[in-house]
Order: sequence, then structure tokens, then C-alpha cells
Amino acid sequence: MNLKRLFLAGALLIIALLSLSCAPKKKIFVAPKAPAVPTPHQTVLPPPEPPPAVWTVENSLKRVDIVPELRDDEPAQTLIDAVDLSLQKFSSMDPAALLRFGADTVPVARVVASLGDFRAKLAELGLSEGFFRYLRENYVFYSSAAPQVTFTGYYEPLLRGSRRESPRYPYPLYGRPGDLVTIDQPQFYFYKDRPDLPQIKGRVVGSRLVPYYTREEIDFRSKLRGRGLEIVWIDSLVDIFFLHIQGSGIVQFEDGSRIFVGYADQNGHPFKSIGKYLLDMQLIERGQLSLQGMKAFLKEHPEAIPAAMIANPSYIFFQVNEQSATGTFGTRLTPWRSVASDPRLFPLGTLAYIECEKPVFDAEKRISSWEKFGRFVLNQDTGGAIRGADRVDLFTGSGEQSELVAGGMKQKGALFFLLKKNPLP
Repeated sequence: MNLKRLFLAGALLIIALLSLSCAPKKKIFVAPKAPAVPTPHQTVLPPPEPPPAVWTVENSLKRVDIVPELRDDEPAQTLIDAVDLSLQKFSSMDPAALLRFGADTVPVARVVASLGDFRAKLAELGLSEGFFRYLRENYVFYSSAAPQVTFTGYYEPLLRGSRRESPRYPYPLYGRPGDLVTIDQPQFYFYKDRPDLPQIKGRVVGSRLVPYYTREEIDFRSKLRGRGLEIVWIDSLVDIFFLHIQGSGIVQFEDGSRIFVGYADQNGHPFKSIGKYLLDMQLIERGQLSLQGMKAFLKEHPEAIPAAMIANPSYIFFQVNEQSATGTFGTRLTPWRSVASDPRLFPLGTLAYIECEKPVFDAEKRISSWEKFGRFVLNQDTGGAIRGADRVDLFTGSGEQSELVAGGMKQKGALFFLLKKNPLP
């Protein structure tokens, strides 16, 4: 009986298991995988441009062991004349006064001895390979620390003027105002270690120093009228504007007599390029971006003159000079031999060597090509727009050719300063 029951129970269990295996399987929900999120596109940005170099006296020049290939494309006599002018100016200076050639401090006496030696060898050997070899063996060369130096040109323009104001000559050429105040920042104790800081210019109102009048205030709001500052009156405001850029010029009167005018001071406002303004306003094409092209545009479009000139707030004041084209070093400038540079960085009156390109003109006085050249020059001038170790202005003299070269020149090149290794006994 018990066996019977066990057999029956086992049979029932087997039937139950078979029933379960034959029953339809219950579906199990499996959550689908979330779709892969695509990795966002990684934009590779170019490295940021390095900030513009902050040039100081110490880092503006560096001594170099590799001397440039020396040559010269101008007559030796003009170089002798330019050296003589620097020597004459240095003769009135304290021999112990110090000049800076980059990190090197050099007394005036050594600079004078170097110039004297250079002049003597030049007079003996001329601009020959023997002279160049002597310089390579006996002189120290300092290169501008700027990777490339931009060379522009400036010249001595001829303006038409009168000693009296009239409808024909309505525009005044101003002398230096008596209320123009100049502050040399390095003289103050908190800036005594910053000889590279520029001067501050302004005027005193009450007990405060405020910026001096801008070009707009002087030329178009007559802030200096009636103060007896007029040197002469000129027939063209455009010619006066470009005289400001050149820094010196000749004023010819109706009777044929002339006077020489030169830089006396500046109002302290920064120089702004009129060429950039005309381009930004789409008033001229880039091909017109020369001195001649800009002057022609303004004279043909007098309605554009006020805004174009106001865009440059810098203003130059003049003085009458006894000789033509006097640089800020105090010497007469020698055409093709005198240059202007930043006086905070490069020693005035000293000998330099430049490598650049000069324009070649076709029969229509258009630039047809550029020709490489090397030349010895004297650093005898400065300019409001000539700032930094990468800017030099070459004085081209006066006349049509000088204006053409100065108006079209804006080329890259190299700048070196020279000192004799052992000029003193």
C-alpha cells in the first residue's frame, strides 16, 4: 500500500514537471542599453599670439658675434659730413656722461673716440673692402633685438606761406605754447628705475594737470588763436598736416625768401596713422597708401579733411631754425645718412648700419621694383610715430625724389650700432 502511494506520488511529480517544461515561457524584459553619447568635436584653437614686446633700454640692443656683410651705396663724403656733425655736438657734452647700448653703459668719451677712429679710417681707405674688413675686426656690433625692423622715410617738404594772415594764407603754423607742461616720469622716486617711461605733457587747470589740447581743439576749435603763437600762415591745411608728420620743412614766401622750420615740441597725445583711418573707412584702396596718394585724396576731397585729421590727435609745434632739417640731437640732418629712432632705446648721435630695400621708380614715377642696399647712418633724430626697437625713419632730404622715396618706403630690414672695441689708450 505504501509502495503504491509512493509510486503514485512520484508519477504525479513527473507529470507536474513535464507540464511546467511545456508551458509557454514568460518573457523577461531587459532594459535596452542607452545609446552611446557621441564625444563632442574638439576644436583645436591656435596658440594665442604673444603679447607685443615691451622694449626697455637693457633689452633693445644685443651684442652679436656674426657681423653683417658690410657695403654702402652712398658717397663717402656724405658719411664724413654726418659723422662730423655728431662729433661737433658731442664736443659740447660731458665726456663722462653715459649712453646705453643695450645692457652696456658707455661714456661719451668712448663714443667720440669711436667716431673719430671711424672717420679717420674712412678718409684713408674710403668705402672699400679694406675699410669694411677693418670694421669687422675692430668694432663691436649691436643688433636691434627686434626680429625685424620696419624702415620708413621722411623728407623736408616745401610749403607756401606768408608772414601775414589772409584769405589766401588762412592756416597758422604754431610755435610752442607757454602753458605746455612736460613731466619726466623717471625723475620721480616711484619711477626712478624706469628710464624707458615716456614723458607726460599737459596743461595746468587750477591745481590739476590735464591733457593738452588735441588736434581737433587746435585746428578746428581755435583753442590757440589770438595768443601770438603763429609763426607763419600757410595756404594748405593738408600740407601743414604732413609737415607735422615729417617734423621739419621749408616755408617759401611770395618774394622768394625762405625760412626753415623744425620740431619744437608735441602736445603729448599719441600719433595715429591717417593711412589706417582712410583704409578703415574704405576711402582709399591699399594701392593708394603712400604719402603722395593720401595727399592727393585729401586735396581732391576737402570734405574728408576734418575727420581724417581729427583721427590723429597728436600735434606738433614748430620753431624757426637757422639751417634746414635739424634733428632732435641738435645737428643738421644729412640726406640719406641721418635716421630717426626711439630715443628711449637707442643712443642719439651714434653710428649705425642698416640693411633694407629702396624703391626703384618707372618713367611715371611709380614704384616698379625694390633694390636691396646697406648703408652707414647716424642716429640723429626722433619722431612721434617712431616707437620701439622695430622702427627706424630714414631722412631722404628735400625735392621730388626725396618725397617719392619717403612717401613709398615701408620695408623690413636690420639695424646695427657700432663701437670700436678698444678706442681709448
